[in-house]
Amino acid sequence: MRQNIFKTNILTGPVICMLICMGAVLPACKSQKPSADSSRQGNGFSASDLAESNNHFSIDLFKQIESKSENIVYSPYSISNVLAMTYSGAAAETAEQMSEVLYFPPPGKVEKASWDLKKQILSNDTLPGTEISLANAIWAQKNFDFLPQYIDKIEKWYDAPLTIMDFTRDDSREKSRVEINNWVEENTREKIKDLIGPGVLAANTRMVLTNAIYFNGKWMWPFDKNLTAPSIFHVSSQKSVRTEFMHLNKTLPYYEDEEIQAVRFPYRGERLSMTILLPKSIEAWKMISRVLDNDRLNRLESQFTDTEVSVSLPKFTLELKLNLKNELSSMGMNLAFERGADFSGMTGERNLYIDEVIHMAFIEVSENGTEAAAATAAIISLKSALREDPLVFNADHPFLYLIRDHQSGSIIFMGRLVKPS
Repeated sequence: MRQNIFKTNILTGPVICMLICMGAVLPACKSQKPSADSSRQGNGFSASDLAESNNHFSIDLFKQIESKSENIVYSPYSISNVLAMTYSGAAAETAEQMSEVLYFPPPGKVEKASWDLKKQILSNDTLPGTEISLANAIWAQKNFDFLPQYIDKIEKWYDAPLTIMDFTRDDSREKSRVEINNWVEENTREKIKDLIGPGVLAANTRMVLTNAIYFNGKWMWPFDKNLTAPSIFHVSSQKSVRTEFMHLNKTLPYYEDEEIQAVRFPYRGERLSMTILLPKSIEAWKMISRVLDNDRLNRLESQFTDTEVSVSLPKFTLELKLNLKNELSSMGMNLAFERGADFSGMTGERNLYIDEVIHMAFIEVSENGTEAAAATAAIISLKSALREDPLVFNADHPFLYLIRDHQSGSIIFMGRLVKPS
């Protein structure tokens, strides 16, 4: 284990998207990586546009999942990335629904922006004290006739290598599940394990699309370990728990209005940061999502001012696994999960639908920075079925948090702490 006492470990497991076939050899596709500036040629939908779309989707999804758990952690970037790979094969009303939910332009315009956004986020990996990696993969059924142009497109623009598997037999299906889970573990530094549980893959599974993200960043100004001490965190007006609090007096980007306080904690290099949104009322966290949208969040971000702040922030560790089929359906892309789905851009036929979208995440916040990983999988199946004294920012009750890449504007991780553990 790392002896890094000043870190925030955020680990968001892969999102898997599992495609089930309804109903035959998959040709190998060799693709050329895009040139450095090809993602901007004649597209009209940029990486910053995609980041803005992802941020809208992030908040919409938060409102869907907030009732599933008090404590929340997820990577909207990871989830959107996997769904973008399936969107590349969507058509007709299926594509229209996905476009509305994901804030995407018509199919064919997202791929180049995805490549460019990935490059922007990965450029943070060159900063001292920052490690970030992104990985995609395609796991496809052998002898199943996917269109070469679809596989080529995903390999090219999403840098997703193709692995041929056999989901039809029990023994090979279990071997496939283990291999995919091992890939997830490797690409999240062993932070996300067993993303795909037993029985999730089926005989009619035809493709699994995965994304994994890992982030380890050190605070620009670490908390002093010697100041960390136990104190009271108010889960509600009637309930409290005792937990370890970190303390820091520093000039930081700060915002305050009649409802919330917010502080931005930059990581080294100042291109990534964690923002804490702290309602002034203990119980107000139950209401904040109702008034939170991306436009308001952008306005808030633009109004931060450097202010001397006395911060008290709890150390915490969270883990969450989400099956997102029902939530995504409720958001309006239900057709993608039904037998009427049209993913003919994958096979030339309307014989596939999304069976599951599974996401797993972990976060650990402590004194020196943030270590995070995320992964998402989509499983596709065959149809068969200013003051003299420092301002006080005491995060001793539930709050929202997000980690943002400031170069692209993309929210990479988001969540909520209600009860530290």
